[in-house]
Amino acid sequence: MRWNQLAREWGLPPVAPYKPRSREAKMEIRTRPGHNYVTTTELALTSTLAAVYIVSTFFPLTPFIGGPAFITLEIVMLPVIAALLRPVLATAAALIGSLGMALAQTSLYVAFGLPGLLVPVLAVALGSVAFHYRWGPIAPWAYVLAGAVYYILFSKGGTLFWLAPYTLVVISLPVALKAKDPYRIGLLALYTAMSEQVTMNILSIAVLNFPGSIWTVITPLMLTERTIATLGGFVIIVALKSRLGTRLDLGHFLREVK
Repeated sequence: MRWNQLAREWGLPPVAPYKPRSREAKMEIRTRPGHNYVTTTELALTSTLAAVYIVSTFFPLTPFIGGPAFITLEIVMLPVIAALLRPVLATAAALIGSLGMALAQTSLYVAFGLPGLLVPVLAVALGSVAFHYRWGPIAPWAYVLAGAVYYILFSKGGTLFWLAPYTLVVISLPVALKAKDPYRIGLLALYTAMSEQVTMNILSIAVLNFPGSIWTVITPLMLTERTIATLGGFVIIVALKSRLGTRLDLGHFLREVK
């Protein structure tokens, strides 16, 4: 209607509405996320993921060496939230979830206090940018690269084996920018998981003052945790996309690349 009005004002013939011929084209138009408003489905999904995140902080995976806390199942939820929600909503869900973690005195809040709230929020924000924008993977990539430099400078002689997953992120950027599903989902799940790890590293050094010798002890635990976070997040994202994508309108999250 708007284009036809403009056409009449300029003395041009009316513009015929575009009618997609294929089912795929119709789906593409229906799910194209060019809108700036928030749908009720997105609000419901945001609140649900925030609640699931809070619940996941009650399930410990490995002990947090160096503090009275546990790494919990929440590490698996971070890539899921980042993939399924646009950056603003994803960040809101992570913030609400982290506040719930603080109120329940669980997971990383026990180790880091209020600064620990930054761990999930930054990871989800960077991860969501990576999932939803064509050049988005550069954001968590740069953060992980900066985290590697910070570790080398301030870990007091920490083992270089700690940097193995960092190296994987750094060298995989060209693949992450060009890869298709499901490889792209897997790489971006890793990027999100490693963004969380970077913030934990910075807080472990700056707040808890970790000695250089502890990094060798906790490296196997870190590698196990990042593997669980990446693979677990990948499986959940793919499962939700394939089983409930149309019903929950999740098909948009990989079409939102700009």
